[in-house]
Amino acid sequence: MKRIVLAALIFAAIPFAAAAQAPAAPAPSSPVVGTFDRTSIVLAYYRSPLWAAILADRRYELTTVKASNDTARAKELEKYGAESQELAMQQVTGKAPLGNILAVLQPEFKELSSKMKLSSIVEAPGPDPKAGTVDVTSLLMDWLKASAETRKMAIEAHQHPSSM
Repeated sequence: MKRIVLAALIFAAIPFAAAAQAPAAPAPSSPVVGTFDRTSIVLAYYRSPLWAAILADRRYELTTVKASNDTARAKELEKYGAESQELAMQQVTGKAPLGNILAVLQPEFKELSSKMKLSSIVEAPGPDPKAGTVDVTSLLMDWLKASAETRKMAIEAHQHPSSM
């Protein structure tokens, strides 16, 4: 039952009502680390237009290979779909690394690091509790084009963590 609820959360719609304003960076005297909320970013990624385009490409390819009777490639694509869904569920619960998502976010990480003078951007709470941090979750969600519904889902996920 938890898996069904989690899948519905990821692939349906839960918005994070984070403000779209850039957070104020701490004083430049010490290194500042940008942090992001894992759950919010996982939800935003898998509900993003970017992920939708990836899935649309895979579905189109699946239709094409099925029409040409390429059963081997069709099985690969079906496996990709199942594995992607499982990975998303594992990522949102913190049981799998975010490698695929972090790779997609690299251009925005570079931009934010430069613009905000950040030494790095990492998953919250960050590597050093004494380091100055600034939360860039809402900015990353903006970059992923997170809908109001996705932002609400992220808030609800934090209010009811046992449902994850």
